[in-house]
Amino acid sequence: MPDDIRPRGIGDLPAQRPLTPRTAAEARGRFFNTGNAFNIINPPVPDHAFVEEPRLALDDATPTGLISCDISGILKCEFPATSPLVLARYARIRTGEMLMTDFVASGTIAYVIQGSGITDCDGERIVWADGDVFVLPGGIAAMHEASATAVLWLVMVYSPLTSK
Repeated sequence: MPDDIRPRGIGDLPAQRPLTPRTAAEARGRFFNTGNAFNIINPPVPDHAFVEEPRLALDDATPTGLISCDISGILKCEFPATSPLVLARYARIRTGEMLMTDFVASGTIAYVIQGSGITDCDGERIVWADGDVFVLPGGIAAMHEASATAVLWLVMVYSPLTSK
């Protein structure tokens, strides 16, 4: 097969059809793979430096809360996004305070930039400190409590249709 008509990736393969359909319904059937099953066209992600967000997260005057790295306007998304379907946030939690998170996501990766504390999620307790990384399941609320003022970097794959 000449190189110019070979598929370059799985997404370039056409949908498959049944070889010997036995019914009209089977004849209408199409079989897709992971590369061509969804007609999702994501906007390009521009170069962007988040400067204000980390400054706020590390500022002693910033209260407990979430700071989103949101460029949805640039991406032309109708929901907060750092890149299509991904949202990164800083979580700042002051000593002795708690922060509840409840993200509709496939999961959340947390990196502890500074501080220490505990996270309770679905009956499990995670004790964390500077430099730790932990993963939380999607769709389950988590309560984070800081024993020393903490800044966490939270990244989740996010569903805009059901986001909170």
